[in-house]
Amino acid sequence: MEAEIPVIEAQLYKGKVMVWDEAQANQLYQRGSYGKPLSGGKLQLAYVEALYLVEGGKLHVIDENGRQLKFKELLEKFTVSDPEVTLKYTVYSDLRSRGYIVKTGLKFGAHFRVYDRGERPGEAHSKFLVHAVPEGIKLTPTEIARAVRLAHSVRKKILWAVVDDEGDITYYSLTRERP
Repeated sequence: MEAEIPVIEAQLYKGKVMVWDEAQANQLYQRGSYGKPLSGGKLQLAYVEALYLVEGGKLHVIDENGRQLKFKELLEKFTVSDPEVTLKYTVYSDLRSRGYIVKTGLKFGAHFRVYDRGERPGEAHSKFLVHAVPEGIKLTPTEIARAVRLAHSVRKKILWAVVDDEGDITYYSLTRERP
């Protein structure tokens, strides 16, 4: 029987979610590639990562006053800084539940970069870029072409994760074809 993993403690510090304890930071990063390792053994978690871990009972986030924040309170705080956090979290959670490693994709112009099952950042390249959009959004052909070309230029596929009002997600992929 596998040993019970203790709940990790993080702190909301200057708008960032930080795991200060080096052993806990290493455990989170090694077990699920969560967060971004920083100097001194610290780990910074993306909002969606923190929400996912809190919802799963694997992380407690403490505010500036030493009070543990519940999922809903965290979501409200994060929404102030990032109005799309609920949309992004819905997609992040879905991808994680399917066994993918999901990291931020900002430098690629998408919400996430996604690693194939069994692959890890630093050991392999991500296969997909995923951009979360609400159902009914109107994307111009130029926006779509820009996203497809950018993904193609970095050897990745672009997926649009369309989230409907019920929170159901449909993934669409477009590729660039040459005659």
